[in-house]
Amino acid sequence: MKKTVALLLLCIAISCTNESKESNALIDHIPIDAQVVIKINDLEETSSKLRDNNFIKNNKQIDFFKYFEEISVLNKTNQREGLLCFSPRGKNDFDYTYISKIDPALLSNDSLQTKKIETINYSEKTIYKVTDVNQTFFATKRDSILITSSSQLLIENAIRIQANPLPIDKDLKKVFEVSGSDNAFSILVNGKKLQSIHNSLLPNTKLDALENFSGWASLDASLDQNTILLDGIAIEKDSLYSTIGIFDNTIAQENRIAKVAPVTAKGFISFTYDDFEVLKKNLSLAQDREFEDIPNELDEVLSGVSEIGLVFMEKENALVLTTLDSETTSKSLGGAKVDTYRNTPIYNYQNTDAFSQVLNPLVKNFEAKYYFVKDEFVVLGSSTSTLRDIIANILNQTLIYQQTYYKNTVKDLSDNASILIAGSTQNLKNYISEYTEDKLKDQWENLRDKDHPIGLIQIIKENDFAHIHAVLKKEIAKGAATSVTQVASTTLEKEVLNKPVLVKNHRTKGMDIAIQDIENNLYLISDKGDIFWKKKIDGEILGEIQQIDIYKNGRFQLLFNTANTLYLVDRDGKDVAPYPKKFEKTITQPLALFDYDKSKRYRIVLTQGNELTMLNAEGEIVTGFGFKGTDSNLIISPKHIRIGTKDYILLSEENGKLSILDRLGRTRVTVKDKVNFSKNEWYQYQDKFTSTTKDGKLIQIDEKGGVVTQNLNLGENNGIVSTNKTLVTFSENKLSIKGRILELDYGVYTEPKLYYINNKIYITITDVQAKKVYLYDSNAELFPNFPVYGNSVLSLGNMDKDPNLEFVVQGEDNSVLIYQIN
Repeated sequence: MKKTVALLLLCIAISCTNESKESNALIDHIPIDAQVVIKINDLEETSSKLRDNNFIKNNKQIDFFKYFEEISVLNKTNQREGLLCFSPRGKNDFDYTYISKIDPALLSNDSLQTKKIETINYSEKTIYKVTDVNQTFFATKRDSILITSSSQLLIENAIRIQANPLPIDKDLKKVFEVSGSDNAFSILVNGKKLQSIHNSLLPNTKLDALENFSGWASLDASLDQNTILLDGIAIEKDSLYSTIGIFDNTIAQENRIAKVAPVTAKGFISFTYDDFEVLKKNLSLAQDREFEDIPNELDEVLSGVSEIGLVFMEKENALVLTTLDSETTSKSLGGAKVDTYRNTPIYNYQNTDAFSQVLNPLVKNFEAKYYFVKDEFVVLGSSTSTLRDIIANILNQTLIYQQTYYKNTVKDLSDNASILIAGSTQNLKNYISEYTEDKLKDQWENLRDKDHPIGLIQIIKENDFAHIHAVLKKEIAKGAATSVTQVASTTLEKEVLNKPVLVKNHRTKGMDIAIQDIENNLYLISDKGDIFWKKKIDGEILGEIQQIDIYKNGRFQLLFNTANTLYLVDRDGKDVAPYPKKFEKTITQPLALFDYDKSKRYRIVLTQGNELTMLNAEGEIVTGFGFKGTDSNLIISPKHIRIGTKDYILLSEENGKLSILDRLGRTRVTVKDKVNFSKNEWYQYQDKFTSTTKDGKLIQIDEKGGVVTQNLNLGENNGIVSTNKTLVTFSENKLSIKGRILELDYGVYTEPKLYYINNKIYITITDVQAKKVYLYDSNAELFPNFPVYGNSVLSLGNMDKDPNLEFVVQGEDNSVLIYQIN
């Protein structure tokens, strides 16, 4: 490293004392207002590497990439070396200038006669206007140099400057001469203009954080099929403030923030230093105020810190301090304990804007209201929900630091950096598509970024320059792997009353969460954990919320009942007429919803003791259903099962009678034997009506009423769920899946639940005593990284547009957790 630094300094020193004597060197003709210069050492190699890189190759639809392919000068020239310069044109566009040795072929007609060449006299010089395949560029010659451009004005400027040469920017000259010649190309960027470049490319936003980032920077590009790697330096002007100048006279420390950054984070930024007093002096210059004017209340805290970082979460950011002594830092911060989440105390913090006041511009507009301490880290946030998400990911070991793609990417970088920036390409894609020109949004929304999950930029400050390294690497798949990540959480005002349920969102084609609290508020929550609305209802919802499409237009409503009311609620939380429907007699079971032919001719069946009422979707009584009541009360909701082309409605009574009816309420199958019913519903298994008895026997009834029992040695509180080919039972601590018995830890378990999604079976069960959620496949194999934290049976489905499944589960008494299975 010392030799490298010495060599760089020597090159810079030489460039400062020896002005170029070659009047026709390429650098002499760079436009004075150029903000980006691509120094091409080997045009053919550059083109080849760009073509072969997987990320670029897979995103040819992006105009940004297509632009370079369509510059006719680059396609026609035979010169190996050149400078491609970009100067601003107006507010949101650029013109290019390409400088190379003269190639006569560019200014002469081709054999196909597709090229049109015109000449324009300007200031006693000749400007060539070349039109080739509907593309036009302008050119002029000076000795052995050819200057071409998309703009006639830039060529005119070049001619004027030839008559009265201007000195080359010293920093540009330094980075130009330090840039490599062995690599295919280098990128030179004016760091003072980064904000302007960003705002030109993304005109619908402004990014103040890039203002005065550095002087000129030079980045040598190394590309192969799977990697884009940039290495170089940035010059810092002593006389002017720059972002990297904040780290003058500091020594970079280890970047450790990835150890607390969840995999669901959009990214993070880490700043390190060895001496806070030095950093504070540099911050005073950046803030344009006296050192003494910066508040000193955080001096004790930040003097014991080696790293300050921001983790960019879905809803808000979190501030991370990597401490030398977390206990001392916690005492200095003070505050009272306001919450405990999974045995981790959360404290309040009184001076919410202190960090922004001291650390601006590194940390801006950050409200530090709460914090927790974990190992050497202190994590601050403006809400406890964000801190809870981070705690959950730390305990679930779903952190960026542990991901293979991060380890493979960061290994190309130094362990210690003044600044380390990590961003998910998914977030970058979303950011660009949101703020780019409207006509380009679709391109960026469809960016293929899956194989390149993260990009990293590292800056290491040394003396009057900084090393810069950036890497984007393809993740090489190593067979199927599964991770489980908590992606969001929601805290309700009151405790949860019943388990969360996933429901269809016809607007996003994904799923939302419905849940009720102990004050009978019904909530609808997004896949990001945002509460859309809450609605007061008159009691506890019986059973799970159902959905129907009452208007048959693809828009689904929530259907459910309490003890006295049947509700139908639309996507915005409004009642759908003629609902709600009140009933004087108590509804004793959850409603049963039948859609016999999957034609949306819904039948809603309400149970009131021993009476049944069948309604259509509009809430009208179905007169064709003739069955009115049973001899004794029903112990579970009516169940519809179709075997072949026949429909069966099963009714289980307290007296042990099982009635099996047809659609009209007539007896279809006569069951003579009384059944000692368990609490379980009936299922179709092996084309028979199947359940369990209270004394632990499997009971199966065929379509002729024949009854067969099998002793499974289940306990009284047994559970059963099945498809026609897969039977799952649970008793005490034994879970049986297709005959394979798993012995779980002793605990208090929910009933097993089975999901059939995308031709795959998932079986889940939760130990609510240990707060562990289990998920198995149909072969009784536990999914990798399970169990995870949860306090209810989970609800599984695809909540968003990606192919990964998500599930929701109750967390603490008043919280809902959203996990993603990757």
